[in-house]
Amino acid sequence: MRRQITTSTPAAVALVALGLGSAVAQAPPGGSAGVVHELMRQPVADQPGTDVIVVTVDYPPGGATPPHEHPGYTYAYVLEGTVVSQLDDQPPKTFSAGQMWSELPHQHHMVSQNGSATAPEKLLVFFIAPHGGRLTQFLPTK
Repeated sequence: MRRQITTSTPAAVALVALGLGSAVAQAPPGGSAGVVHELMRQPVADQPGTDVIVVTVDYPPGGATPPHEHPGYTYAYVLEGTVVSQLDDQPPKTFSAGQMWSELPHQHHMVSQNGSATAPEKLLVFFIAPHGGRLTQFLPTK
């Protein structure tokens, strides 16, 4: 069963205080999707081979990521602006600052884009994923 959760919660933002890391450019095929800043990466103590990874994703105005999937559970919280997100064949949804959604492992994220052509957007994303793997796998184009 796949489900999408929408909620308003400032608790997710508190986890940013756990650590700061470096900026990493995420380069999808055919262009730049934005900038990913890794804030924390830590093993899950009672689940060997599993990490918790916390990142921010900064989208420029009109920025977007091509269709992709993630190997683990994904929780995305909108810090600034708006983002349009579409999972699998569900209708696209627009999320504003203070809202969030979740993705199941390998769920297809068909649309992920800044909802504004003039303002930047920023996400806080939590992954529970296999250790050492890529966090994003771009889907083949049709």
